[in-house]
Amino acid sequence: LSIGAITLLILAPFFGGKLKGLVRLATRPGVWIMAASSASYQVFFVASVERTGVATAALITVGCIPVSAGIVGWIFLRERLSKIWLVSTAIAISGLVIASLGELQTNDATGLLYAVIAGSGIGAYINAAKLEVRAGGHSMQLPGMAFLLGSIGLFFIVRSDLLAVQWTTQTILLAVYLGAVTMGIANGIQTLGLKGISPGVASTMMLADPVTAAVLGVVVLGEAVTLNGAVGLILVVIGLVMQSFSATEDSQVAKGTGRHRLN
Repeated sequence: LSIGAITLLILAPFFGGKLKGLVRLATRPGVWIMAASSASYQVFFVASVERTGVATAALITVGCIPVSAGIVGWIFLRERLSKIWLVSTAIAISGLVIASLGELQTNDATGLLYAVIAGSGIGAYINAAKLEVRAGGHSMQLPGMAFLLGSIGLFFIVRSDLLAVQWTTQTILLAVYLGAVTMGIANGIQTLGLKGISPGVASTMMLADPVTAAVLGVVVLGEAVTLNGAVGLILVVIGLVMQSFSATEDSQVAKGTGRHRLN
């Protein structure tokens, strides 16, 4: 989280970010929601993995993200939920369930609750980011400041674990890659995309993550794909393709009405 924050804050001035705006961001309620959500996600997702396993934790967490983001955006930001979004999200989540059959462990209620909290936290993060983007926040400075604040709070929780890690060259390089690329740059791009689409649509598009992971597993690691996995991933892709029409529709409405701007 901290590496992602540093990456985004360093890159921001090269993409129009102003240093004087950083102090103002630290006073924005939305940024603090983003900070708390990003930090809590790390804690609850890892706790869920420890109790239910990777497959179950990932399925519940990822499945909760578009649902929570869509509902929160509809209630608080008045972002409408289109029929295309409802159908495509349902198809994509169904695909994730089918792809995970045989690997799920649902006998630990606490672990499942942790996964729900983690996914719902990301839904809150996306809506808070959308709110700040509407207010004119910079796409790199917003997540950068949020991750910085979140990592400070998270440090007091995981500091003993950090000291226990064997910091080899490989470990450091992996941490830099995960922080800078998958956390920093990826979230900066996501925040930029929120300028033209709703939180619900943006969160559903995040379901592309397991598809990408599965493809890389086959191509890079030579993993085999089961029938359930293949059918499930095809459904996810169908849902994402359908979702692209909702994203286009959102973008056109934003341009036509200006509803994504604060006057």
